[in-house]
Amino acid sequence: MNLYEIMLEHFAPKGSERGIFTYLLAQSDEEVYEWLKTDPSLSDGRAVYTPYQDNEANGKTYAIYNQSFDIVGHEKYKDRMIRLKGELNDEVELTDLYYGMTLVGWSMVKSDIPSEQIELLKDTGISIESA
Repeated sequence: MNLYEIMLEHFAPKGSERGIFTYLLAQSDEEVYEWLKTDPSLSDGRAVYTPYQDNEANGKTYAIYNQSFDIVGHEKYKDRMIRLKGELNDEVELTDLYYGMTLVGWSMVKSDIPSEQIELLKDTGISIESA
């Protein structure tokens, strides 16, 4: 099992905020994506909402560029988000921020984390979800 941190960055007209939203135990980046796609409710009562399900359903493909900005292939939305580890790491243009926009991303904190360490983290009050 791997430990991931789920990060949010919110942009709004009067300011922005970035931080770790929760931690997640999952086997892979794809499992993290699938968990986020469900707009999960967390054990502390909060929820994470993403556009993943809607964007995946529209079937659009995205160009993949190399270092010279030549198109070297295409990928579906799901594959793009898994490769980038969320829209937070995408070079997205932020427009129409009247109501604000929240971007979600993730990174692996530790791979093959022992269950003893997981229990220790939970005992110290750190919120850890499971995919």
